[in-house]
Amino acid sequence: MEFNSFEGAEHWPFILKINLVLSLFFLMLTLAFVALVIYLRIRKNRMEAYRTRFDRKLIEFFNHFLFDEDFKRAAELGDFKFRYLKTAYDHKLAIKQVLIFDENLKGESSEAIKELFNGLGLYKYLLSDLKAKAWYRQARALYALSKLGIKVPEALVTPFLHSNRVELRQQAMLYFLNTSQENPLAFLDDLDRELSLWQQVFIENSLINFDLEVPDFGRWFNHDKSSVVVFCIKMVVSFNQFQNIPLLIEALDHTDEAVRAQAINSLKIMEVTDALQLMTANFPYESPSNKRAILYAIEKIGTAKDLRTLVSAIGREEENLQIDYYKIATRFENEIPVRKLINPDNITNDWADYQYYSKRVLQGA
Repeated sequence: MEFNSFEGAEHWPFILKINLVLSLFFLMLTLAFVALVIYLRIRKNRMEAYRTRFDRKLIEFFNHFLFDEDFKRAAELGDFKFRYLKTAYDHKLAIKQVLIFDENLKGESSEAIKELFNGLGLYKYLLSDLKAKAWYRQARALYALSKLGIKVPEALVTPFLHSNRVELRQQAMLYFLNTSQENPLAFLDDLDRELSLWQQVFIENSLINFDLEVPDFGRWFNHDKSSVVVFCIKMVVSFNQFQNIPLLIEALDHTDEAVRAQAINSLKIMEVTDALQLMTANFPYESPSNKRAILYAIEKIGTAKDLRTLVSAIGREEENLQIDYYKIATRFENEIPVRKLINPDNITNDWADYQYYSKRVLQGA
């Protein structure tokens, strides 16, 4: 049987019909894919050419607006906006160029850039992005507003602090940091999620690198989120807020282990010897990591007597703590002859004898 034409296709075996259909299908799919690739490539080239031309127009217009004293700003703004800012892509390119100019120009030029920004209708465009449902449009708008230091109604931004998208929460924090002069960390009051370590770092860097008023971090020591309290305890040390030392000592009794750990470390750094009494009192009830932190706090700001008071609270099974105790005790070698009583190679077996010795020394002191 010959198959030189499709005239008798209805009489072909079923398997040949299937092969023909699949071959035609994959041929069409291949052609469609190639056509799509070519279309996207042509579109990309056209968009790139358009962007280059439009960027050139923007830069030329911005330079005239900012530096040409004879430039009729009001009239030219309206004309440029009417003639060139027609699509969302045009607005995005204009915002990008405004951000570039703002980053490189300071002083009086910054005010002129904001006038340019408002005159081109970019403020209204970003407001529409803030109200959009797409999270990336909202994040992009927050980023541009924060970089330019342009304020919008607070009610539009505060909800983003509670967003499920971490990008939106971070951009909202950055917005408040960049636009608030009197109380840049007021947004902490509205946080209902834990602060990530990365967020803590960029908030601290913002306070250091931007000319912002540093708040009294003691106001957030009772915050519902423990990460906020931990962050504020760190900032008390970073910005030398010695007036909050009593609050740091109170934090040693906090219900969260991480808060207590940070309080121990901060009090050690600030060399607050008055905190040692509460640290040693809490030692038997602390977690192993916090016990270790207390031992090293005593190494830095305590005495041999402070160290001896803890020996009875270290159990026979807590070998790691015993080793830490041994290392720290060597610093007080003249007052605690630990080398003569403990064999570091077999420290656990000798620990009970050393506890007995320490109790006797304390009782006789």
